[in-house]
Amino acid sequence: MTNIDFYVLSDNTLAARDHFACRLAEKAVNMGRQVVISVNDDSHAESMSQYLWSFKPESFFPHSYTHERSYAHHHAGNSSPKENIFIDWQGHTQHHYDVLINLKHSIPQEFSHFQKLSEIVVQEENLLLITRKHFQFYRDRGYPLKSHNIS
Repeated sequence: MTNIDFYVLSDNTLAARDHFACRLAEKAVNMGRQVVISVNDDSHAESMSQYLWSFKPESFFPHSYTHERSYAHHHAGNSSPKENIFIDWQGHTQHHYDVLINLKHSIPQEFSHFQKLSEIVVQEENLLLITRKHFQFYRDRGYPLKSHNIS
């Protein structure tokens, strides 16, 4: 069963949410995990890509989009990706079942395939409503939930 963590930030900006997603991805990759960051659309995917290249001045995190990985895997037989971070907005996660960081306004259909799911809560009115609905959805279905207050 998927373990679900909610990270509650005191900040109210989308930038803080995306930056924290980079921190979570970094931590998971350093532990040898594969990460999918699920976003709403291609514009948000491009923004996350820029964050991953620049959020730490001393390093960057190689990444790709899941549809590129799926295409390469299918057509080239590539089974050992160089990247451990994948950005997805279309549900192309069939080769990834480790860690999912959900930044979407909806719950990804494939979330239960992952070992770990992270939701990031910021103090912005619309996003609070969305993440509360997500919390209730997971709780009502009996998923193990943890909440972490991040200052």
